[in-house]
Amino acid sequence: MFLIRCQTVFFSALVGTLVLGLSGCAPSPQDSAPYQVSNASIRTPLPSRTVTAGYFDFKNNSDEIVTIVGISSDVAARIEMHTIKKVGQQMRMRPLPKVVVEPRAQVKFASGGKHLMLFDAELAESPSILKIELANGVVVEAPFQYTELIDED
Repeated sequence: MFLIRCQTVFFSALVGTLVLGLSGCAPSPQDSAPYQVSNASIRTPLPSRTVTAGYFDFKNNSDEIVTIVGISSDVAARIEMHTIKKVGQQMRMRPLPKVVVEPRAQVKFASGGKHLMLFDAELAESPSILKIELANGVVVEAPFQYTELIDED
């Protein structure tokens, strides 16, 4: 009887440990989303200017290639994807009609590389929403944060 009771306690402890251990391995709801947007920000335009830059990170958690084909927001009349390319001895900004994101990969839109150009931008007091349009018809939304241009005196 003692041996049976010890086996039952041991088995219950083992099952409990496995259940608790496996529950910690489950993906979070954010990780299970097919697409994630993080670090979305807009540079506050300089005084009397309506053109500014925007940045974000896009992660493709799916097993399919996705293509970003457009960007929109309520804070700008038009938003274009751009990149910086070396042409001769000069760096030039060039429009990107689309950006392909491989399965399980991340693309960064950051200063000095791929980035957004916002035209006729009017920043609101409340947070704005970035809308990323994919070729498959999905629109991924994320809030923008506003960042100041750093003054390097």
